[in-house]
Amino acid sequence: MHEITNINGATFIFSPFNDVETASLGVFLKVGSRFEKASLRGISHFLEHMVFKGSKHYSYKAIKQEIEGRGGALNGFTSQESTAYYAHFLNKNLHLTLDILLDMVFYPSLLESDIKKERNVILEEIKMYNDLPSSRAASIIDKLLWPENSLGEEIIGSVSTVTKTQKQDLVAFKNNYYEPGNIIISCSGYADKELVKGLLKDKIVKVSKPVNLKYIAPDILRGVHVKIENKKLEQSHLCMGFRSISYLSSRRFIVEVLNVILGGNMSSRLFEEVREKKALCYEISTDVRKYRDSGGFVIHAGLDKTKIPVAVASILKELEKIKEKKVSDNELTRAKDYILGQITMALERPQGRMFYLAESFLSLGKIYSLAEVKKEIEKISPDDVRSLAQEIFAFKNLCVSCVGDIEDKMGKIIKEKIAVFN
Repeated sequence: MHEITNINGATFIFSPFNDVETASLGVFLKVGSRFEKASLRGISHFLEHMVFKGSKHYSYKAIKQEIEGRGGALNGFTSQESTAYYAHFLNKNLHLTLDILLDMVFYPSLLESDIKKERNVILEEIKMYNDLPSSRAASIIDKLLWPENSLGEEIIGSVSTVTKTQKQDLVAFKNNYYEPGNIIISCSGYADKELVKGLLKDKIVKVSKPVNLKYIAPDILRGVHVKIENKKLEQSHLCMGFRSISYLSSRRFIVEVLNVILGGNMSSRLFEEVREKKALCYEISTDVRKYRDSGGFVIHAGLDKTKIPVAVASILKELEKIKEKKVSDNELTRAKDYILGQITMALERPQGRMFYLAESFLSLGKIYSLAEVKKEIEKISPDDVRSLAQEIFAFKNLCVSCVGDIEDKMGKIIKEKIAVFN
């Protein structure tokens, strides 16, 4: 399915497709917001923006024209523990696309004039997220789940830190972390493997400089924490969060099954109970966050402010059920099929496979085959699901965020609802 090669210190992962005319390639770096200094919060994201503004051999216009202008797609992202730049393209444009991506990553221009302009762009991006109530509720829940830790901070940074970040900071950050030993290059699709390897050898300069990824593990979370943020909105947004498990845990697939059963799709328990039966909201979902030494399980709903107390009670009731009673074999099988279906469909596309290979290696240091994943998922039992639910959903250690036209007294009401289950 794939081949892993070390090329001048960088890890190259290749997985071919012989029946398509496209390919996907991504450059992934093992650095994200949790490795930043507090005074430079958001610098990983800032540098990600700057990489697209031009490089040694390509202007920002050429970068877009030579990939998107030729029918491809180009993008990037920053997370808590990684940064990525990737493209999907016609296989005939492989040489050009790879040259552009590597030139962007290793030789970004980082011009003062571009930094000044892009700082303003990011400040507008911060405003945009602050104006999105669902985004604000999610940001607040992260802060509550990981207080005084970089995992709870905004990936994008704050107005203060983004304003203070200067060219020398970006250059130093790039020089510290954008090194071959900290890079994974993943390629999948219809591509000439030897051609790609040759291009990588020409472009990547081998260095012996080690990359020191310093981070602080979060403290244990204790207590019930509720934060209300008042905004003049028609709809309120509610998040309920628990600490969960790391992606290094042997139970990482069990938490995915738990996620699907509770809120992963329209046949999930929370969707059925809170939306379909009680009509308390339009949207309700769950999300699993996994990091190397921590994790989170978050429930989100958009609803009228008057329905928040009954929604909180209804959600807690469903969580109590899954802690007390084993899931049925039929429900468990459907959840497993859903997960395997999503993974399989992703692996049948060059871009999906490219992401799977890179993200697996980034987090686990190895890549599990679909057969190995299937084996791990199939052996999950109802007892496994209930046991993990009992561990995660400890109502005495629960965080709740609400954003909307809500009075502060709602915080007390929510705590009273939670107290009933403790």
